Amino acid sequence: MLSSKKLAALLPLKKIGETLYIFDELGSTNAFAMERAKDQALSGTVVLADRQTAGRGRLDRSWFSPGKANIYGSLLLVPETTIQYLGWIPHMAGVAIAQALEQQTGIRIDLKWPNDLLIGGRKLGGVLCDSFRNSGHQTCVVIGFGINVNITQSEFPSALQASATSLHIQCHCPLDREALIIKVITSLEENWENLSSNGPQSLLVEYTHWCATIGQTIQVQFPDGSQLQGLAHSIGEHGQLQVIPSPSDPNKQSTRMRDIHSGEIFHLRTTAPK
Repeated sequence: MLSSKKLAALLPLKKIGETLYIFDELGSTNAFAMERAKDQALSGTVVLADRQTAGRGRLDRSWFSPGKANIYGSLLLVPETTIQYLGWIPHMAGVAIAQALEQQTGIRIDLKWPNDLLIGGRKLGGVLCDSFRNSGHQTCVVIGFGINVNITQSEFPSALQASATSLHIQCHCPLDREALIIKVITSLEENWENLSSNGPQSLLVEYTHWCATIGQTIQVQFPDGSQLQGLAHSIGEHGQLQVIPSPSDPNKQSTRMRDIHSGEIFHLRTTAPK
């Protein structure tokens, strides 16, 4: 189980962790954080669970959340000023977590746009961001993160066996989850401060460095069921993925660059060096 004593001793940081919730079991850390936000909870509130029973990922997919092995957490942020860069917050979170995990383990972490965490093309974790206004008309952002830490390959469901991985699998040993949590939250705070103070331009170069999608031939599955295939060329000023449609794509309107703001990305093959 997660050690509340150990985590409480290491938190709060500058502004994050003054309010800390730790559960043995919870439906969803994001859902709990959003409920607290409606009651005008403090910015920097952290919610952690040893196991989730209703964890969810992007596009409303369920998130495999067994107990005693992984990290499931959410961070509530209530910006003091109007946010002009909401679209960059999921990217910021992905960079922050990738930095933290790589620094802690020495293993190369990649991001699949916008913020899936990968090792060698296999999924290590993900980020889910929710934003809304609370009863005090404040804009609130909840950053949820799930990271596969000490689960073994055989413990994944059969549907995930070929596509998922964990830090334990990659490091060939179990890891200290509390130490990883502190590293992740510290990195989130540092990157959030940077984004808040310096804006998206401060993040663009860093995100491009971590994003393995750039330079790949990809297929985009849109929420309406339509698809697009092309070359992932760059990241736009609002965090959108800029794609050059493939000449053979029957759905293309032209070879003009397309801006992708949402959709499921599938890496097909690398076509250009990063």
